[in-house]
Amino acid sequence: MDPILLGVSDTIESEFDAEVYKNLTPLEKYHSLLFNSVDKLFGFLGTDREKLKPYLTDFVSIEAQSLGREGYGFTIKDANDMGFGGLACHTVDLGGASVGGALQQAHTIVKANPYAVVLVAAADIPKSVFKQVSDLKRLTATVCHKDWEMPYGATLIGLYSLLCERMMFDTGVTSDDLEEITKHFRTLAETNPRAFQYQKPLVEKQLKKPLSGVYSTPMIAIVTDHGFATLITSETMKQKLIDNKVIKADAKHIFVIGSGHSAHAEYLIQKKDLKSPAGLACERAVASGGISRSEIEYAWIYDCFTGMIIHEASLYFGVSPKETATALRQGKISNGTKEIPINLGGGILNYQAAMALSGATGLVDVCSQYGLSVHPLPNVLSEPPKVSLLGGNGGIDSINSVILFSKDKIEKTPKEPMNLKPLEVNVPSPKEKEKATILSATTIYFNPGGEKKPPYLIVCSTKDNGEMVLTNLYDKDGKEIVSKEGLELGKTKVEFQRIDGKIQAVVV
Repeated sequence: MDPILLGVSDTIESEFDAEVYKNLTPLEKYHSLLFNSVDKLFGFLGTDREKLKPYLTDFVSIEAQSLGREGYGFTIKDANDMGFGGLACHTVDLGGASVGGALQQAHTIVKANPYAVVLVAAADIPKSVFKQVSDLKRLTATVCHKDWEMPYGATLIGLYSLLCERMMFDTGVTSDDLEEITKHFRTLAETNPRAFQYQKPLVEKQLKKPLSGVYSTPMIAIVTDHGFATLITSETMKQKLIDNKVIKADAKHIFVIGSGHSAHAEYLIQKKDLKSPAGLACERAVASGGISRSEIEYAWIYDCFTGMIIHEASLYFGVSPKETATALRQGKISNGTKEIPINLGGGILNYQAAMALSGATGLVDVCSQYGLSVHPLPNVLSEPPKVSLLGGNGGIDSINSVILFSKDKIEKTPKEPMNLKPLEVNVPSPKEKEKATILSATTIYFNPGGEKKPPYLIVCSTKDNGEMVLTNLYDKDGKEIVSKEGLELGKTKVEFQRIDGKIQAVVV
């Protein structure tokens, strides 16, 4: 028995009167986004809160960390505020992978109980990190290790740039690939009235002003106020709701056939060899659905940074990053047998995304392909795909969630995942005079509110025992190096020395 999804609704700031919304308190904005999403979803299904209330069994939500609304109690309060008392409540916090995690939670609940009716809904009101210095400082404190990353000026953008620099070095992906991919998905968003980048053509010079390493502003996800809601249940309960005239008789659905997620480490420095959980999450999802990757006909893949859409698609489908990057220039990826379209709404780079629930962008995108979105994308496939994938990423590529949807019921038995190697954890403990080799390096040009003033270099070096260490870089004369020019990844040797009280890498 596969659970079914009955529709999705999302809410964006521009739906409200600008003057009224501007004067709301943060909590009032949050409630407006959340409640409006739920009510629009229920209206789409031909029902309302009062009619559906007796049948709801579970509420799954995501922590709105920008409001400090953390923990299980806030999920209960939100359920009560919507008039739903007595539900089983579940709270998910997987960073950007949270929407996939929430869908997986609902998938698990309904698989275990065919009489469950699960509301998945959440909202958040973060402000763009390019407008609010305080938000950026708080973000850095959340995602960067206080001892091994923050003292060296690490930022979210900088650490993702560090990952991308190494991927490009290893695979032959170029900055030109990144630019062309960015342009393609921006073009899709320009035609979508609900996209943040609607009617905002990309200016070429924006691509030439880096914020960190290869990444410029158009290659980094926009953070916006956003809310969403979806309903997951079984075919049995859907029919009961129709028979009891709770929802409309012609309500459609898609099947949720598989789910998987994998968590690696809380911080980048804890990731051994910069490994990613994406491949493992996808393998668990396709195994739980009993399908093969080649059956997938459409995908939405998390694109917090342009390099990540290449990286994740490659790991999901087992195709080289360079081949993936080449196909992505045309908005497609390979599923192992053919090229398939992805992210027809432009991805979170261009649509709408509150950070922890940015995967809601993907849920709207995927459901649009099946006519199940209250606000469908203007760009959809000519025929609904038989199988679709929704992939989400959290942290510094630390957590990954994958959900699989099917247009029709698939009578397949879950299979055991292939024997994949476990992800190892790095524990940095460098000592003075120890030698290491530079694994990756990137220059940070943008760190407003940070103690370390740009430009400066962060480097990830590997000791002979495989241990990774993140530092800045100095020459033999004690002068800090701010450019990666002249460095050879995998070859340039460094020695750890204590400079101004911190362990630093010095080129030898």
